Amino acid sequence: MRENIVKSTTFKAVFAAATAALLVLTSACGQKGDITGEAHAADGGARTIIVATSGTPAPMTQVNADGTVGGYEIDLLKEADKLIDDYDFKYEQVDFAGITGGLDSGKFQIGANFFNYTPERAQKFVFSKYAHYRDQAAVLTRPGFAQEHPFHSLADLGGYNVPSDSNGSAFQVFVEDYNKLFPNNPIKITYTPADHATRLRQISQGQFDYGYGGRFHQKVYAQDLGVQVDYVPIPDSFATTDAEKQLIKSLRQETYYLFPKTDEGQKISDEVDKALKTLHENGTMQKLSEQYFGYDLTGDDSVWQ
Repeated sequence: MRENIVKSTTFKAVFAAATAALLVLTSACGQKGDITGEAHAADGGARTIIVATSGTPAPMTQVNADGTVGGYEIDLLKEADKLIDDYDFKYEQVDFAGITGGLDSGKFQIGANFFNYTPERAQKFVFSKYAHYRDQAAVLTRPGFAQEHPFHSLADLGGYNVPSDSNGSAFQVFVEDYNKLFPNNPIKITYTPADHATRLRQISQGQFDYGYGGRFHQKVYAQDLGVQVDYVPIPDSFATTDAEKQLIKSLRQETYYLFPKTDEGQKISDEVDKALKTLHENGTMQKLSEQYFGYDLTGDDSVWQ
């Protein structure tokens, strides 16, 4: 308490000051709230925001040697947190399928796990305004597949065998929506609980023709696991109708953070958006992209307006 408060010479003044201090402390305690509801206050008034991630796929999100979570998306949020006075980010590793459920229930306030945009997710969650990772739509194929079976349009992707999870990932949405759009020559989907590395290894061995992935998947798995897959871009020019354009968008490598679709979730998203824009403007985001992927995948200034 400031020294000038104790300079009062009357009992009434001292009593009033003590009462006011007690009210302040009581009010501060009341700000903490319940972790199962809105974000709660901590550290002298900063609101604790729980960020959920599975820690895969690396290097987008990963588990560090000391057991903490890290990677591009997490380190980017740590930098954003430095710019936001009102929030204190804490990180929790959970199964991928548990992230969206936790956002729904209010247990988590941010989901950070290589989330691409899908219309289905947009109905339930708030997306960050800016994609902090950008690459064009692409697939990863078994070696030589694209030379044997070149793609010239979206319709050319049908008829082949692909693996997919069943957790509502962007690739699952893409292949299922593709089959609705091209029912006469659908993609042959094998749903599997195998992780992404295993699926790419199966593709490299010829068990499947192609699967989900972009340049960083090819780079990381080729280097770290010895998996050989070919990167095959799917250009926007393949889309000739609005439905096809929407389909390619769901395959495009654009990664966002997710927030609960509530007033609180929108407020947190707005603050994160401001911080991300600053991090792109000052070059911090580009440095992290170079660090983790070997090149800048953050988009040019025009997409950060």
